[in-house]
Amino acid sequence: MHRYVFFLTIFLLLLLPASAFGGEPGVMIEFRARCVEGNPCQFSGEMIEVELELFNAGSTAIGLPIAYFRGQGPRVILVDNHSGKEKRLGMGPPMSDLFDEIQELAPGKSIKIPWMVAPDEIDAFALRPVDVTAVFVFDLMPRSPYAESQFIRAPLRIVAAGTQ
Repeated sequence: MHRYVFFLTIFLLLLLPASAFGGEPGVMIEFRARCVEGNPCQFSGEMIEVELELFNAGSTAIGLPIAYFRGQGPRVILVDNHSGKEKRLGMGPPMSDLFDEIQELAPGKSIKIPWMVAPDEIDAFALRPVDVTAVFVFDLMPRSPYAESQFIRAPLRIVAAGTQ
């Protein structure tokens, strides 16, 4: 029963829209993740290069702590698709000096943030053949109390090279 609830929770997490709505009408951020080498990411024991994209699909500009996103990076949760196990990767201390460096993202524009997933994080965690989902998470309002935070998520599947 516990395993069923766990898989249901992961399934629902992955179904959440990868968008967040700002405080103003018409403001919407879409968050996407893609493997630089193609999707799904092929894991061969090497560093996995990922491109994270924040896209303003709304009708007004929105202010985002882009320097913070680039410097701190996302929270990353690895989910083993065989077992359902989760592993939250470390982020280090928050770069709070970047919280207030707000930049505008105009409607229809996006920013891309390069990111890497280290092979040792996957090797030490995943069952074989590798089949994990990396869930990238940004808090659009990192200075706000947790209850007021606006989280956006983007899942990305990573499989053993040659299996997909």
